Amino acid sequence: MITLNSYTFSEGGKRINYQYTATGVASKFLNLGESFYVRYDQDVSTCPPGIAVIPFISNFITIAWFGKFDLAVPEVDASFLDSMSGVRSEFQAMHPQYNLTSGLKTKKVTTHTWSGKKSLMLFSGGMDAYTTLIRHHDEEVDLVTILGADIEIADTVQWNRCLNHIKSEPFSGRLPHFIIEANMRTFYNDNVEANLIFGWWGKVQHGPGLIGLLAPLSFVRQASAAYIASSYNVPMVWGSTKASDEKINWGGLRVIHDAAELSRQAKAEVIAAFAKERQKPIQLRVCYSEVQRDGNCGHCEKCYRSIMNLVLSGADPREFGFPFSGKTYADLMDCLSNIRASAGLRLFWGEISDAAQASIQSGRFFVLENRVVETDFIKRIADGEINRALERNHRPWLDRLARWKFIARVRFPRFYNTGRGLVRLLRRLK
Repeated sequence: MITLNSYTFSEGGKRINYQYTATGVASKFLNLGESFYVRYDQDVSTCPPGIAVIPFISNFITIAWFGKFDLAVPEVDASFLDSMSGVRSEFQAMHPQYNLTSGLKTKKVTTHTWSGKKSLMLFSGGMDAYTTLIRHHDEEVDLVTILGADIEIADTVQWNRCLNHIKSEPFSGRLPHFIIEANMRTFYNDNVEANLIFGWWGKVQHGPGLIGLLAPLSFVRQASAAYIASSYNVPMVWGSTKASDEKINWGGLRVIHDAAELSRQAKAEVIAAFAKERQKPIQLRVCYSEVQRDGNCGHCEKCYRSIMNLVLSGADPREFGFPFSGKTYADLMDCLSNIRASAGLRLFWGEISDAAQASIQSGRFFVLENRVVETDFIKRIADGEINRALERNHRPWLDRLARWKFIARVRFPRFYNTGRGLVRLLRRLK
């Protein structure tokens, strides 16, 4: 069992420190030398106990469910307590091989209500986030960006670039912007992935974990809704879905998993159309692969994917923050022909192939320099050249091998390190 014994506020009420103990099987999943904390950029100490515990619960409860032990807290909001049963049922449906019977225990259930007009919106500056912002730009929206999720707490270079982008981009920069920092990916250890779910952050934690961090801020801001942008629009094993996210609620707040009905291509078209209507492009930030540069690298798969989404929407990628030149298509084809493919990549590029077919038929796509040459590349995409390459490079056995190598490193470190040493020795002897 994991038991939350107490929590304290520090740093002028901006930081919540959670004191807890883990017994039995629960103890093997936690970095007990690193207690969980959440830091806000304003005082949240007026938050009632039943709400203040939600960030803790939302990040620990999934480990409890899959690890088959209970999570105990002194007090919790009644709506949130009820909502956890629904969220657990959604994860049970996604992971039928598990029996998620453990739960949340508490000594006191309290009721909280408020009815403010504001909304909170988890915001990273990417295509999903801007689509949601565009769809709700006429509401009283507060943007919230979280450090410790996609960007590590120690990575100040990437974090500052992310913040500068959000603040300097005219569309997002006009809105109130709040920052939350949490060690939400380091309070637990590798046993979570080795013994529970490989790919824990994406497949389980990030939906409830990110949403729960908003609870104290939602009370202070009296927000009645929290938006989290969708990332996939098809049923799959993923930690943030419309069904699971929208089960979560507390106090006077409901969660909205936004734009789940839209493909990534459709989102690009929303952004391109809105920018055209305003006659002001939006600077997207989708790429975190190049730590030595500010903005999008223009050479990774995610950049190529976004570039093609925009081109097929009739938009100039350069106006949206992407390097784009006469070499881009050839480099793109080379990259996608050799990349290790996942199910997600095959989905995204399948959508792009379909959009390319429509663009060839309509003649509607952005032309940079030479329509004939660029049409030929788009025809190759429409004809499925990238789809076939991704299918050819999709090797599920490599995913299974990566999982077993990870498990071996965690469970049998001595044998794993010995084996790696032997492999390096044999390579030198060749």
